Amino acid sequence: MPERVDPHTAVTRELLVRYLDAWTPAVLRSPRGATYVEAGSADFAASALRVFGEFADRLAGHSLDVVLLCTGALREPDIPPGLSLRSVDDPADLTVAGPVLAHLDVLAGTLDEPAVWRLVTALGPGRAREVLVTLPPATTAEVAGHRTRLREAGLPCAVTVELADDAGHTQLLLFATDSDKHLTTFKNELWAADEFAGIRYRDPHDPEHTMIDISLNPQLLPLRRVLLDELARRGTRTVADLQRHTLHETIYRPTDTIDVLTVAATAGAITREPPKGRMSPRTVVRKP
Repeated sequence: MPERVDPHTAVTRELLVRYLDAWTPAVLRSPRGATYVEAGSADFAASALRVFGEFADRLAGHSLDVVLLCTGALREPDIPPGLSLRSVDDPADLTVAGPVLAHLDVLAGTLDEPAVWRLVTALGPGRAREVLVTLPPATTAEVAGHRTRLREAGLPCAVTVELADDAGHTQLLLFATDSDKHLTTFKNELWAADEFAGIRYRDPHDPEHTMIDISLNPQLLPLRRVLLDELARRGTRTVADLQRHTLHETIYRPTDTIDVLTVAATAGAITREPPKGRMSPRTVVRKP
């Protein structure tokens, strides 16, 4: 009988695979080559290699370096031309080139949290560096501290989301990059993932701790509260301003901002200029 996979792990692995499907063809265009670092488990490494194998035709003439950091060797992996695979036991010996995506899993036990943050600090400087990190549950203050570390490492575009099951067991998932575009891509995959065994999302910054089903059309009440609070603090804002706030400060997508503001304007919770027509990034909104 196959071993039961922890649903938190299943969701994280699907998110990684989904994001790699978008990341791989993009970074293969880099003349410097690219690097993927796996510091979690051999299962995650095998999943990543399967994704890379789907792009075998594009790997020819390019360079993609896969580094297994403290994960051990895989069983006879099939390595297509253009892809290299190596193991590194000491994080201090890690070298990378070109765009980098690193999956760092504290809960897998291969690296402790201080070692993970040292790696984030080392990997962050440079162009097109990204990390996907799994951490234990954290307080709001601790999450804010994580975000500060990421900004200091040169990774200002980030999302932190709690994966919570029906029994209340949670893990903190963190994705960080220096690109708004790549953050948007990851968030799109976040909501496109399949739901596993009752796993739901929770925004660590949400004071109501609302549990949200994984869905392409998620519940938007927490985002409504955030945007109305932002308008109360800042006054008049454009829709583009609020879309940036959604992207950087919530677990939602910029496109969700339009849906929330359209409903809020219809209900009279906000006013808009121009008062009619399709709401666009240039539309100006305020609380009445």
